[in-house]
Amino acid sequence: MAAIAETFGTPFMPWQRQVVDVALEQDGDRLAYRDVAVSVPRQSGKTTLIFAVLVHRMLSAPGQRLSYTAQTRLAGRSKLFDTWWPKVRRSPLAELFTLSRATGAEALRSTNGGILSLLSTEESAGRGETYDLSVLDECWALDAAAEQAVRPAMVTRKSAQIWCCSTAGTPRSAYWRSKVDAGRALAESGLSGGMAYFEWSAPDDVEPGDPATWRACMPALGRTVDEQTVAADMAAMPPAEFCRAYLNQWYDESNVGWAVISRDVWMAAQI
Repeated sequence: MAAIAETFGTPFMPWQRQVVDVALEQDGDRLAYRDVAVSVPRQSGKTTLIFAVLVHRMLSAPGQRLSYTAQTRLAGRSKLFDTWWPKVRRSPLAELFTLSRATGAEALRSTNGGILSLLSTEESAGRGETYDLSVLDECWALDAAAEQAVRPAMVTRKSAQIWCCSTAGTPRSAYWRSKVDAGRALAESGLSGGMAYFEWSAPDDVEPGDPATWRACMPALGRTVDEQTVAADMAAMPPAEFCRAYLNQWYDESNVGWAVISRDVWMAAQI
């Protein structure tokens, strides 16, 4: 998978390599993890990782069927047509793939019979299909119906996987928050089965404007992102949105706007 990413001109960063090294572990004749969840700040290289995962699966065996779901079908079309397909077309792998642009039947096809289809977010979207790999992207904007659309379609596939990927969401992101909470609980318990969970985020009690905070939770900093840009964006963005996008922090709506001293600390200090 790392070789595929390099073929597309986007070599894996260490965090991406860590994810795939674990997510593709084998347990006998099947993949060790049926579920993979990845929580990272924005602009960390999530899109690059996802595309390498998809292409690798299509080329790994004949006739692989894959699905990709974004926050909207339009966003999924844009990702496939404007971001991923140009990479394929310029790569040494170009002859192995074709693109179908028909509305409602958008798909990337490989010469060995693999198909990557775009799915809508409705629960009925995957009915009647069978999938070997399903990727749910921008999960902060999805609900459980997106997963319910694909999980039953994978039950007969021994090494099927569902990948859920996103940055932290808002208080309305109940589905993604449940995945994050489950992943954190699994990690804290020390158990290694079920879900492979990966998270890069800042603790709630750190100083958001400290470059040391950024370096601790932004895996692309110093590689594809620089500190000067982060500092400029922090000055221009609402505090809560900066912390969500760049520090991958969840926030309480009641605390929005308390940029320097948190609301709880301020209220506790009143006489």
